[in-house]
Amino acid sequence: MIKQIILWLCVGGGLISCTQDIAPITNNPIVVPKTLDSIGTKSYTSDKKLIAMGSFQNAVHQTTGIAKIYADSAQKSYALVLENFRTDAGPDLRIYLAEDRAVTNFIQISDKVQHGNVVYDIPNDTDFRKRNHVLIWCKSFSVLFGVAELK
Repeated sequence: MIKQIILWLCVGGGLISCTQDIAPITNNPIVVPKTLDSIGTKSYTSDKKLIAMGSFQNAVHQTTGIAKIYADSAQKSYALVLENFRTDAGPDLRIYLAEDRAVTNFIQISDKVQHGNVVYDIPNDTDFRKRNHVLIWCKSFSVLFGVAELK
Protein backbone atom coordinates (compact mmCIF):
# COMPACT_ATOMS: atom_id res chain seq x y z
CA MET A 1 0.00 0.00 0.00
CA ILE A 2 2.79 2.45 0.90
CA LYS A 3 4.65 1.68 -2.33
CA GLN A 4 1.47 2.43 -4.29
CA ILE A 5 1.05 5.79 -2.57
CA ILE A 6 4.68 6.75 -3.21
CA LEU A 7 4.39 5.69 -6.84
CA TRP A 8 1.22 7.75 -7.22
CA LEU A 9 2.92 10.79 -5.69
CA CYS A 10 5.94 10.39 -7.96
CA VAL A 11 4.15 9.70 -11.22
CA GLY A 12 0.62 10.93 -11.01
CA GLY A 13 0.35 13.23 -8.05
CA GLY A 14 2.99 15.74 -8.98
CA LEU A 15 3.39 16.75 -5.35
CA ILE A 16 7.01 15.69 -5.14
CA SER A 17 9.76 15.12 -7.64
CA CYS A 18 11.29 11.67 -7.37
CA THR A 19 13.93 12.40 -9.98
CA GLN A 20 15.50 15.35 -8.22
CA ASP A 21 18.67 14.58 -6.30
CA ILE A 22 18.79 16.13 -2.86
CA ALA A 23 22.30 16.62 -1.53
CA PRO A 24 22.87 16.71 2.22
CA ILE A 25 23.67 20.07 3.72
CA THR A 26 27.01 19.90 5.47
CA ASN A 27 29.90 22.15 6.36
CA ASN A 28 32.37 19.29 5.98
CA PRO A 29 33.46 18.08 2.57
CA ILE A 30 32.10 14.67 1.69
CA VAL A 31 34.88 12.12 2.11
CA VAL A 32 34.62 9.26 -0.31
CA PRO A 33 36.52 6.26 1.03
CA LYS A 34 38.61 4.10 -1.29
CA THR A 35 37.88 0.40 -1.21
CA LEU A 36 40.83 -1.99 -1.28
CA ASP A 37 38.91 -5.09 -2.26
CA SER A 38 40.03 -4.86 -5.88
CA ILE A 39 43.74 -4.12 -5.31
CA GLY A 40 44.22 -5.70 -1.89
CA THR A 41 45.49 -4.22 1.34
CA LYS A 42 49.07 -5.44 0.86
CA SER A 43 49.36 -3.64 -2.50
CA TYR A 44 48.14 -0.38 -1.02
CA THR A 45 50.30 -0.51 2.12
CA SER A 46 53.53 -1.91 0.64
CA ASP A 47 55.27 1.50 0.47
CA LYS A 48 53.72 2.92 3.68
CA LYS A 49 54.73 2.67 7.32
CA LEU A 50 52.31 1.20 9.86
CA ILE A 51 52.33 3.52 12.88
CA ALA A 52 49.35 2.26 14.95
CA MET A 53 46.67 -0.42 14.95
CA GLY A 54 43.83 -1.85 17.00
CA SER A 55 40.94 -4.31 16.84
CA PHE A 56 37.35 -3.12 16.94
CA GLN A 57 35.35 -3.94 20.03
CA ASN A 58 31.59 -3.85 20.30
CA ALA A 59 29.98 -0.99 22.14
CA VAL A 60 26.20 -0.93 21.68
CA HIS A 61 26.29 -2.74 18.32
CA GLN A 62 28.27 -5.58 16.76
CA THR A 63 31.44 -4.11 15.20
CA THR A 64 34.41 -6.13 13.94
CA GLY A 65 37.63 -5.61 12.01
CA ILE A 66 41.05 -4.02 12.35
CA ALA A 67 41.90 -0.30 12.22
CA LYS A 68 45.39 0.72 11.10
CA ILE A 69 47.07 4.08 10.64
CA TYR A 70 49.65 4.29 7.84
CA ALA A 71 52.11 7.07 7.10
CA ASP A 72 53.18 7.78 3.54
CA SER A 73 56.48 9.64 3.87
CA ALA A 74 56.72 10.35 0.12
CA GLN A 75 53.31 12.06 0.11
CA LYS A 76 53.62 13.36 3.68
CA SER A 77 50.15 12.03 4.42
CA TYR A 78 48.28 9.64 6.70
CA ALA A 79 45.51 7.13 6.08
CA LEU A 80 43.15 5.10 8.22
CA VAL A 81 42.78 1.58 6.81
CA LEU A 82 39.90 -0.57 8.00
CA GLU A 83 40.42 -4.27 7.28
CA ASN A 84 37.62 -6.83 7.25
CA PHE A 85 35.43 -4.14 8.78
CA ARG A 86 31.76 -4.70 9.56
CA THR A 87 29.24 -3.01 11.82
CA ASP A 88 25.50 -3.08 12.26
CA ALA A 89 23.48 -0.75 10.07
CA GLY A 90 22.45 2.52 11.60
CA PRO A 91 21.40 6.02 10.66
CA ASP A 92 23.94 8.79 10.31
CA LEU A 93 27.04 6.69 11.10
CA ARG A 94 30.34 8.55 11.26
CA ILE A 95 33.98 7.64 11.75
CA TYR A 96 35.76 9.73 14.37
CA LEU A 97 39.27 9.82 15.78
CA ALA A 98 38.99 10.77 19.44
CA GLU A 99 40.95 10.82 22.70
CA ASP A 100 38.67 8.21 24.28
CA ARG A 101 35.40 6.29 23.96
CA ALA A 102 33.48 9.30 25.28
CA VAL A 103 34.03 11.25 22.04
CA THR A 104 36.43 13.69 23.70
CA ASN A 105 38.33 16.07 21.40
CA PHE A 106 37.35 14.21 18.24
CA ILE A 107 37.78 14.88 14.54
CA GLN A 108 35.46 13.46 11.92
CA ILE A 109 37.24 11.25 9.41
CA SER A 110 34.18 10.39 7.33
CA ASP A 111 30.42 10.69 7.19
CA LYS A 112 30.31 7.49 5.16
CA VAL A 113 30.91 4.07 6.72
CA GLN A 114 31.60 1.14 4.40
CA HIS A 115 32.15 -2.53 5.13
CA GLY A 116 35.17 -4.46 3.89
CA ASN A 117 38.67 -3.13 3.32
CA VAL A 118 38.55 0.64 3.12
CA VAL A 119 40.95 3.61 3.20
CA TYR A 120 40.14 7.05 4.62
CA ASP A 121 42.50 10.02 4.33
CA ILE A 122 43.42 11.67 7.63
CA PRO A 123 44.41 15.33 8.13
CA ASN A 124 48.21 15.66 8.22
CA ASP A 125 48.22 17.56 11.51
CA THR A 126 46.47 14.77 13.48
CA ASP A 127 48.19 13.86 16.76
CA PHE A 128 47.79 10.07 17.02
CA ARG A 129 49.24 10.02 20.53
CA LYS A 130 46.18 11.98 21.70
CA ARG A 131 43.54 10.83 19.24
CA ASN A 132 44.12 7.11 19.48
CA HIS A 133 40.53 5.79 19.36
CA VAL A 134 38.65 5.07 16.13
CA LEU A 135 34.95 5.42 16.86
CA ILE A 136 31.99 4.29 14.82
CA TRP A 137 29.45 6.84 16.03
CA CYS A 138 25.76 7.36 15.30
CA LYS A 139 25.48 11.14 15.30
CA SER A 140 21.66 11.25 15.21
CA PHE A 141 21.28 9.30 18.46
CA SER A 142 24.71 9.89 20.09
CA VAL A 143 25.41 6.16 20.23
CA LEU A 144 28.79 4.46 20.06
CA PHE A 145 28.53 1.42 17.78
CA GLY A 146 32.13 0.22 18.16
CA VAL A 147 35.65 1.36 18.98
CA ALA A 148 39.24 0.42 18.16
CA GLU A 149 42.00 1.66 20.45
CA LEU A 150 45.15 2.32 18.42
CA LYS A 151 48.48 1.20 19.89
